[in-house]
Amino acid sequence: MKLIPLPSRHFSSCSSSLFAAAMACTLLAASVAAAGERWSAEKANEWYGKQPWLVGCNFSPNTAINQLEMWQAETFDPETIDRELGWAASIGMNTVRVFLHDVPYQDDAEGFFKRIDQFLDICAKHKIRPMVVLFDGVWDPDPQSGPQRRPRLGVHNSGWVQGPGRVILADPKKQDALKGYVTAVIKRYGQDERVLAWDLFNEPDNPNSNSYGPLELKNKDEAAERLVRKSFEWAREVNPSQPLTVGVWRGPEWDAHDKLNLVHKAALELSDVISFHNYDGPEILNGRIAQLRKTGRPLICTEFLARGNGSTWEAVLPIFKKEKIGCYCWGLVDGKTNTKYPWPTWAMPELGEPKPWHHEIFHTDGKPYSDAEVKFIKGLTGAK
Repeated sequence: MKLIPLPSRHFSSCSSSLFAAAMACTLLAASVAAAGERWSAEKANEWYGKQPWLVGCNFSPNTAINQLEMWQAETFDPETIDRELGWAASIGMNTVRVFLHDVPYQDDAEGFFKRIDQFLDICAKHKIRPMVVLFDGVWDPDPQSGPQRRPRLGVHNSGWVQGPGRVILADPKKQDALKGYVTAVIKRYGQDERVLAWDLFNEPDNPNSNSYGPLELKNKDEAAERLVRKSFEWAREVNPSQPLTVGVWRGPEWDAHDKLNLVHKAALELSDVISFHNYDGPEILNGRIAQLRKTGRPLICTEFLARGNGSTWEAVLPIFKKEKIGCYCWGLVDGKTNTKYPWPTWAMPELGEPKPWHHEIFHTDGKPYSDAEVKFIKGLTGAK
């Protein structure tokens, strides 16, 4: 067959189209290749460089004793959420860390998502972007849907629940059934600009021996590590635009790989941005920061503030600002969680007002626990 030469302008047009198509295929292939992979340190730092200095709190409304009471239809409380997030914004907070739970999703996925949508709209109204937590390894290991218990007088977080519970965490097959929850949530919000980041599992290996009783999960580090790795795998399949993290929170040296337990190794190997907890004063905090800086990735402290333990706003907030480390105190408003009481009250309740408050910033009427403390916070965040 004789080939007929094309006019030069036609050839130019075709070659441009072919080039564009080739480039599109290349970009698509790159995108597909990127799915399922940990962000590079360069990508993580580029993302972090676009964020303001992140200052916030671990948030649940004062009317909720735990994650279930926050998200179940009967007790979801948007009016209180709106009011309290307004108080957070008034002191310069631009983010909150909020805990979801698999049980409300399993009970009523459509309603669960509608309530999350409403929550995100309220956050956006106050210019607050949440870090969303999917699983939690702390406190009551046997979550049950429906009406929740009343707070125990003078006991820190007496009604907070783990998610998943011990029965699921101990069984690999039951763990695998959680994939639908993880992927559904991240598919729905993985490209949503209202969401800042994903914290897949809070303190997965926390032994919580005082809340387990005689049925303590002896191999919790091993069981939790499996779900941590699976959660990263499932989330990567969805390929959200936001970074993924699981925080490190205990152990002597976070830069000594051979001294880390299984969960901490997985967290540091797989997280896009490195998150951590520190409830100690400046000396220990500075040491932790030095250890984690070696990762070359952005750092975010997802839990601090234990006034009686030296972790006060005045002691640590200037460090976070100087180092440009995002930070979330535990708690905002005194309420049903009772986290103004210190951790040891699980063993021995404390009657009366604790001195000082362990966590929290405001009374239920919006009055600050400490006027001087709020003034100090606003001075560093630039709130008016």
